[in-house]
Amino acid sequence: MRNMGVDVLEMSRHDHGGSVVVRLSGEMDVDNVSQVRKCLDEAVATNEPRLVVDLTGLTFIDTTGLGVLVRLLASLRERGRTMALVAPDGLVLRRLRRTNLAPLFAIYDTLPEALA
Repeated sequence: MRNMGVDVLEMSRHDHGGSVVVRLSGEMDVDNVSQVRKCLDEAVATNEPRLVVDLTGLTFIDTTGLGVLVRLLASLRERGRTMALVAPDGLVLRRLRRTNLAPLFAIYDTLPEALA
């Protein structure tokens, strides 16, 4: 969805056999990171053992968005839970690699791969 030339952030969540999947599309930045954090916190509250964050539809992510993902990963690990990202080759994966954050995450090209 486009709004005045800016990609509006869209979020959705669903359960998938022991995993909760959160899909993010559009732009994730300082202007909407609190909404993303709330959505991810709600997903974590389901107490599923695994969280999969599908970033396939993201067209932009800034450092505040990356920070949310890193803090969430640390929080889940402290509770003995896991997190995976779906980030096919593109802007988000390049940003994760350039900031040296990619090795922290289990990253998959597709959602079915992440859920296998």
